[in-house]
Amino acid sequence: MTIKMVVADEHTVIRRGICAMIADNASLALSFCGEAASTSELMALLARESPDILLLGYTLRDPQNGMEGLALVKWLTRHYPALQVMMLSPDTNPLLIRLALEAGAKAWLSRHSDEKILSQALQSVIEGEVYVERTLMNALFKGGKMTNEALSARETDVLRLICKGLSLTDISRRMHLSIKTVSAHKMRAMDKLGVKNSCQLYCLLAKTRMFDIAL
Repeated sequence: MTIKMVVADEHTVIRRGICAMIADNASLALSFCGEAASTSELMALLARESPDILLLGYTLRDPQNGMEGLALVKWLTRHYPALQVMMLSPDTNPLLIRLALEAGAKAWLSRHSDEKILSQALQSVIEGEVYVERTLMNALFKGGKMTNEALSARETDVLRLICKGLSLTDISRRMHLSIKTVSAHKMRAMDKLGVKNSCQLYCLLAKTRMFDIAL
């Protein structure tokens, strides 16, 4: 039986590159039934098709849709329980990986993955297993959880966007939340991470490399 797959990422070169890598692998019985460059395109594609696997870029978003990151993963696994969601992300933070798996993702791949790793991940997911790259799995076993109280999905997304250089106002617009709510998420994250001010937070994020820092 041929397995139907879709790819959703805002970068055309990544979508087409993944399609080419899989097309060259005769051992995978996969057929592509579409690709999406935004969350709105993805929603339309899922409503139109019935894919078995979704390779989802973690940073996929849409200016008109506030869902992205962990919130999008949770929505997808809740509304499409049969869909196997595989994550593709530049972030390799163990905490973020753990939260994504807890949200329902079946695999986590870095953008440095080659054909072999992609093939292994797809085969694992097809066989009903969860896949994380070996180097990232080692980090998970070493303990990616920085505190006794884990960050929530919203708190994680707020910190990730802060690392991209966005102000609280920019984040509120992007996540379709009030500035007060975004600030509350930031403050709760700071409390869980044991920092007292924004300077300490930025230093911690830079030191631990929880997310890619925009310079």
